[in-house]
Amino acid sequence: WNTDTGCSTHMMPHRSWFHKYTPLSVPVELANHSLIWSAGIGTIEFQPSL
Repeated sequence: WNTDTGCSTHMMPHRSWFHKYTPLSVPVELANHSLIWSAGIGTIEFQPSL
C-alpha cells in the first residue's frame, strides 16, 4: 500500500483493518466519472514490515 500518493482520500475493502470507523454514505466519483457510494469513514493504523 502506497501511503504517499497525493490523493486526498483512499478506499479500503477490509473493514477489519479500521482502527476507528463511522458509517457514512457519500458519493465517490471514479476516473470514468461514474459514481459509487462509500460505506463509511475511518482511520487505519498499520505497521509496515520491512
